[in-house]
Amino acid sequence: MAYPFAAAEVLTAVDLNAMIGAPTQNAQTGTTYTAVLLDAGKTVTLSNASAVTLTIPAQASVSWADNTQLNFLNIGAGTVTITPAAGVTINGEPLTLETSKGGSLVRTASNVWTFTPTGGGGGKVLQVVRAIDSTDRTTTSTSYVDASISVTITPTLSTSSILLIWSMAVRNASGDYIGVQITNASNVAVSGAEAALFGSGTAVSSPNSLITSFGYASPATTSAVTYKGRFTSIFGGLAKIQSASQNKSQLFAIEVAA
Repeated sequence: MAYPFAAAEVLTAVDLNAMIGAPTQNAQTGTTYTAVLLDAGKTVTLSNASAVTLTIPAQASVSWADNTQLNFLNIGAGTVTITPAAGVTINGEPLTLETSKGGSLVRTASNVWTFTPTGGGGGKVLQVVRAIDSTDRTTTSTSYVDASISVTITPTLSTSSILLIWSMAVRNASGDYIGVQITNASNVAVSGAEAALFGSGTAVSSPNSLITSFGYASPATTSAVTYKGRFTSIFGGLAKIQSASQNKSQLFAIEVAA
């Protein structure tokens, strides 16, 4: 039986994939891997129960073409950390991939890459830190004073915002009005939490209002930052945050990805 082509012309599956642009994978199962030129355009899967170090070598070691794109996917239990070799700069963060997370590196200049996590992640809650105060706090000061509740959070990303929520029970024992605010460590009120007022104009002997103050900060750092609650008596009467009862004073710091 005659064939219209020679045996040497028979296309393999690999040849067909290359012709139609089908994606291919480079499966890695070790705890270390250094990217190679043939990874360009592929998806490198990394699978290990332990932490994995993924190294991007310098131009002197690999002749990366302009605009080379490297794709990575962590399918193992261990966290993958993307590490630049000496002389290499990788912009973007975080340079880690948790289980079932992926990302791409694009070469933007010699020895310069930009990392983009797959799926973005904007608006995602990255962490929550809470502080609780169970002691009654009182003041007659007409200026804001510390309410002895603070929370310290270390942002995962420098681009994140911090949502702040302070919930407390208050009473105005002298018929006064109470002001509350959330500030940074330097007593500068965060956006949206400059002042929240409570008062009825008549004395209240028990906590009759559970109020909440909200704020939104953009610290632009990955170093620890502290936020705290402050309060005041608007007219100088006795203002009280009642925390010794079951209504504990609680301050939340929630990191939200940009």
